Amino acid sequence: MRPPAEETTHMNDGSPLILAGTVVGLFVLGLALVHALMTRRTLRAIAVVGAGALWAGLYAAALLVTASRSHAVVLPAGETKWFCGFYLDCHIGVTAERLVTAPELGRLRASGTFHVVTLRIRSSARRATLQPHDLRIVVVDAYGRRYARSSAAEALLARPNAGLLERPLGPGDSYAVDVVFDLPNDAREPRLLVTEGPAMERVVERILVGDEDSFLHQPTLLLLPGPGPEVRSERGER
Repeated sequence: MRPPAEETTHMNDGSPLILAGTVVGLFVLGLALVHALMTRRTLRAIAVVGAGALWAGLYAAALLVTASRSHAVVLPAGETKWFCGFYLDCHIGVTAERLVTAPELGRLRASGTFHVVTLRIRSSARRATLQPHDLRIVVVDAYGRRYARSSAAEALLARPNAGLLERPLGPGDSYAVDVVFDLPNDAREPRLLVTEGPAMERVVERILVGDEDSFLHQPTLLLLPGPGPEVRSERGER
């Protein structure tokens, strides 16, 4: 099952095939080079090296040109960002559902203002049980400044789902999770940048043409919803 057409994935569907074709092609050229060297066919070896360099150069050019032509995408509040990784199935998505702000949580006072964001992690799979891996969430403001989560503030929330990002998802399942950011009062247009994938997958995505996580590629961000009622801390204080 694919995500709905109006919702956004973070990868070009054809990019894994392009990378796989490049790897296979360079491997075949490598075998041809070994054979040429073993049979002392110098001109053939030079031609093979030239072909490999040209192929790799064209791929690198495609990677950089695609990244340089990309632009940041900001999804409206409530829209889902789907993660594809190195594979063609895009079954795990995240939505920013709710925003609550507060100057303090319990006895912990914010340097600016606490932003408590409720995220909905969902699966569109029909049969398989899936689980997100290594979800990373930061806030990016209009100046390009990035803000990490406040683990101290998340520990004070009177909610069992606070900070628990990665859980198994049955077919069509979803769960909510609360994350907290301490944003300065001059932070304009805060948006969420959410990325997903284990370490090896992230390495591969760095050289995947059109992937959001590739070199110099611009990200897809989630616009925060409008703020709701003030949040309660673990001690029930406002």
